[in-house]
Order: sequence, then C-alpha cells, then structure tokens
Amino acid sequence: MRLPIIWYESMMDSNDIILHLSLIEGVGPGTIEAIVAHKSWDLDLQDLYQMKVSEIVRFFSLTVAKAQVIVEGLADQSILEREKDLIQMHNIQWMTVYNDQYTAMLKNIHLPPAVLYWQGAAPSDGNQSLAVIGSRKINYYGISVIESFVPTLVAAGWTVVSGGAVGADTAAHRVTVDSGGNTIVVMGSGLLNPYPASNKRLFADILDTQGTLLSAFPLTTAPAAGTFPARNRIIAGISRGCLVVQASRQSGTHITAHYALEQGRELFAVPGPIDDELSAGCHSLIQEGAKLVGSVPDILIEFGQVVDRTIQPVTIEKKPNNVKPIPKSPTFKADGPGATILRCCSIPCSLDDLASQTGLMMSDLYAQLFELELAGAIRQQANGMWQRL
Repeated sequence: MRLPIIWYESMMDSNDIILHLSLIEGVGPGTIEAIVAHKSWDLDLQDLYQMKVSEIVRFFSLTVAKAQVIVEGLADQSILEREKDLIQMHNIQWMTVYNDQYTAMLKNIHLPPAVLYWQGAAPSDGNQSLAVIGSRKINYYGISVIESFVPTLVAAGWTVVSGGAVGADTAAHRVTVDSGGNTIVVMGSGLLNPYPASNKRLFADILDTQGTLLSAFPLTTAPAAGTFPARNRIIAGISRGCLVVQASRQSGTHITAHYALEQGRELFAVPGPIDDELSAGCHSLIQEGAKLVGSVPDILIEFGQVVDRTIQPVTIEKKPNNVKPIPKSPTFKADGPGATILRCCSIPCSLDDLASQTGLMMSDLYAQLFELELAGAIRQQANGMWQRL
C-alpha cells in the first residue's frame, strides 16, 4: 500500500486526526488513504480542519457529497474527545495503519483498517499466526479436530486467530488457552461492546493469559450483520494461513476462506462425511484449491517448518448418522437497496463509491453486501472492488 512520507514531525497529532476521520460515518479506509497519500499534499494534516468542501474536492478528487461528510465530521470534535476519553478510561491500546508497529501482514492487504484497537498483548506480525475457523453449529467432529490440532499448533509456537463467535471460534480460543498458547480474538464489534456476551469469561481468560482482543471498530460499536465481513477480512489478513474445520457452502466461514485465498494466504480444509452439511463447504474449498489436511504436519510442512511425521491424523469415534440432508441454497430476491448495489456493481465498484451512490450508512451497506455475498450474487475482488456475479 502507499504510505505518506510527510507530517511525521507531529505523529501524535496525525494519529489523532486519522482516528477522527475513522470515526466519521461514511469515511472508510479508501477515503483516508486518498487524503493521506495524495501526491500533491504539501500541507500539514491539521489543515484539514480549515479546508472547505471545494478545497477537499479539488485536492483529493473526492465527490462533493463525500467532502461535505468530511467537513461536517471534522467540525464535530466531540466524537474524537469521547473516543479518546474511553480509550484512556479503559486502558485501550490503538494505532493507525501509518504506524511502524502496525501488523505487517495486515498492512499489506488492499485497504487495511485505518485504525486498530486492542486489549492485552500487542497483535503479532502474523508470521506465525494461523486462523482457525468454522461453523457456529460445529458438531462433535469439528470439536474433535480442534482439540487434536490446536495443542499441536501451540506446541509448535503458533498463535491461533479466530473471531470470538460461538461454535468453532469459541472452541479454537478455549483449547488454545487451555493448552497454554497465545490467541487473538478479532471482534465484529467495538471492544467495549464485546460479542457474544456468553463469551465474557473466555475473553477475560484470554487477557489473563497474554492473549489479544482486537477490533477495527470504534469502541462502542454494536455487532451487526454489516460488521462481520470486515472482521472476517481482518482474520484472514492478520494470519499467515487459514484452517477451515467445518463450514456450509454459504457461510461467513466460507467467505473468510475466500478472503484468505485472495490475500495470498495458505488455505487448509479438513474433510468430513460427504452427507454432512458442515463438511460441504470444506469439500468445496478443497475443489477450489485449498489443501486437504488430516494432521498438523500437513499444515506446518507448507510453511517449511520441520515437522514430526509420527504425529497421527485425527481419529474420530464413529457416531450414529443423524445429519439432515443439505438444504437447497436460498434464492436471493434483490429489491430496494440490494437492487441498487447490484446495478452499481455491474462494473467493479469500491466501497466508498457504493456508499456515495446508494446513500446508505456504512453499517447498512456492509449488511447488504454481506447478504448479497452469502447469496452468491456479488463478490469482493482481491483489490477490494465489488463485482456482480
């Protein structure tokens, strides 16, 4: 990604300004990068607060509507003051994408989050982090895989990354903690609004064992359908590889796996019974190029790590087959904002452009994109652009 080579003399002030921009509804990382990395920028970043709408349009090639949002947002100092007060009150750590400490692997994806917040240990550089993800409806088979794989990964020095949700995420984090390992929870909400509430004890245990709670959302952001695609993209981006334990064909897990592929990460999938809906997504990913794995050495060898081939693959006790047939995929009926998004995405379209063209708030836009992506009607390309399928 492009990085600025100016205004480092007052980095603290610059960080605060980037934070302020990120708190403005409708201003995403693409807009922030357009401002910070503009080649003709020869002013102090603080001068943004005095710029008129016409000047922002002229300097940064933004639309009048977007420039108006920026001018009005920067005029509201209270949103920055509230966020900074909460950061101090709750001992939250944060950094912008322009800090040297920003996680290296995540920084190199297309349009990484402008701001990261965390509690606990600072997020690692990702060189030895593996995402372990799967269905919220994980069954005995998936639990057995996680209980077999994760302790071996921990023993080999790997950090386990997941999304903190119920099901596979919870199992991955819990087994990591119980094995004495490090884990990173990438949240789909603000750190002061953790989700799900049922994992409050787990999150506390993670902090007690030098783990990390990480979020790209302002501190009080509530979980919503639109926040989870962004979270999934971070899970893939912050990890060197991604292990899918169980997933249906159309699921957030499946989408996260595709983010991993698009970001050039190694993708691994555990096969399962052919009549189990929760194995259908893994089998589909294997057909698309994910590596089939039956043991941790199958993973480690892809990273050039010396492995002990005497480690046995997972063996699962045979249970009675009570799995229901795979239901047919629902047909998406596009109307309202969904139809507008599909029309816009007849050609590749950026997130910021979609926000401008649809007039949707960013949270509502994320929710619509998530539904369309699950329905197979739209896809985010590796460069971050959205394209109708």
